[in-house]
Amino acid sequence: MIGTRIGNWILTSELGTGSLGTVYKAANADVSSPNDPTVAAVKVLSHPLSRDPAFQARFPSEMLGLRRLTHPNIARLYDSGVHAGLAYYATEFVEGTDVATMLARHEKSPDQPGLGWQSHFFRIAIQTARALKHAHHRSILHRELKPGNLIVTADGSLKVTDFGVAKVFNQPPLTLPAEPMGTAGYLAPEHFTGKPLTRRSDLYALGGVLYTVLTGRPPFVAATAAEFMHKHCYTLPDRPANFIPKLPHEIDDFVCALLAKDPSRRPASAAAILDDLDQIRGKLERKGAKVLPPPSADDPTGLHAPLTEVPAAVEIADTSRTDRRAKQLRALVLGLSFLLVVGTILFVFFRPHPPAETLWTAAQPLVESQNPDDWDRATEEFLGPLSSWYPAWNPDEVRVAKQILAERKELARSFSSLGKAKYTSEAERLYHRGQKLVQVGDYGEARRTWEALARVFGSSEVERRWVSLAKFALAELAKHPGPRANITAVAEAVAQARKLRQTGQNAEADAMLKAIEELYRDQPDVLELVRSAK
Repeated sequence: MIGTRIGNWILTSELGTGSLGTVYKAANADVSSPNDPTVAAVKVLSHPLSRDPAFQARFPSEMLGLRRLTHPNIARLYDSGVHAGLAYYATEFVEGTDVATMLARHEKSPDQPGLGWQSHFFRIAIQTARALKHAHHRSILHRELKPGNLIVTADGSLKVTDFGVAKVFNQPPLTLPAEPMGTAGYLAPEHFTGKPLTRRSDLYALGGVLYTVLTGRPPFVAATAAEFMHKHCYTLPDRPANFIPKLPHEIDDFVCALLAKDPSRRPASAAAILDDLDQIRGKLERKGAKVLPPPSADDPTGLHAPLTEVPAAVEIADTSRTDRRAKQLRALVLGLSFLLVVGTILFVFFRPHPPAETLWTAAQPLVESQNPDDWDRATEEFLGPLSSWYPAWNPDEVRVAKQILAERKELARSFSSLGKAKYTSEAERLYHRGQKLVQVGDYGEARRTWEALARVFGSSEVERRWVSLAKFALAELAKHPGPRANITAVAEAVAQARKLRQTGQNAEADAMLKAIEELYRDQPDVLELVRSAK
């Protein structure tokens, strides 16, 4: 297609090909103003969906909103449309190397398998977070952040490309390519579970990119998109520090927080990420680490400016009197705060503590209560102080009481969540049921659930995703024998059933043995023990 005109652009050379189409360097054929761009990167879409008439009708309007993105770290969208049956969009041409190529060219070493945290990590993290902050404030998500979409120029500045384009296609995750460095390797769990995408979905992808920058490998490697789905939703990645012995724990913790499965456990926004990076950089520099080159007057990346955006300068009137009063007020507030803190410390450390027996006695009825509020009171007002003030007083009993309360709280949470889970299909519900059974150690019941799911819904195209996941889970389950029963405890229960039979309580004995059989129906040694007691 070299030499072809697409819209106002003449394609001059091919830059690369991806799953959605081919990118060309193009010259502007209609420069009418000195401000008009003379060159652009034009992506001509080849995805089957791009030829659909309905898609082509809505494509220009869908792309129009992306023109609101005007930021130094975002490749500017110039125009988009359909020409001769081909959908295309033209963006700012960035002369540089994408991060995926940088990683491919990097000569790895045991101590630095990736691009290094002293410079590349912070440069890429800060500039990408600034781009995300700008877009998120305009209600635009990237949706497909990956190393190939980050281009670094010769002066160290970074541009994020393809902002928001994935939304136009709205592809289901299982149709995405499963290349280790491709799209599926960085998608947040929400892409697969049907939950709404938020700005924290982009932050998860940023965590995956930074993980790759540090370690030279993505958080997860898989052979299929279904395997990617399972790993993103249920598997924790190895910590970056496992691959980089000298990686500061602050950076390790920061990247792992971005990759949290639960969106609520990730940083709240790109602005929060910039604050975190500012603090981490400050800590490392105070420890003597050389994080970035020293600031200079012509620093093109602006990395030595404050990481949080500063509002435009405003003229300040003469406010000396107001400032003087403000200083006096601050001094007064600080003095009162100091007295309050000192008083609190004196009260905490020198007030008399009630005896241990009194605390224990007061906690007992609260521990036995059916009211969850009483459980919190028992821990906060009595058991917690008892452990803190009298650590040698019956520690085993106190520990057991705390465990009972923790288990009751967990049970209460489980019951409170009943009916709240929203599944798109019955196969999805059964798949998650098997997952929960594995988590509690019931491998046999999980196996039966997934086998039944695959058998019942195996021919359903609608349930293909969950059938595929169930088969993958069965294969994983086959590699693990599962937990074994505590045969001593089971033997004691069987002995109790024998005693019941000896005293003529046959119905109670049969009921106990039947219950044991139901609990351990996958363990032949336990079933043999039960048969011997019948």
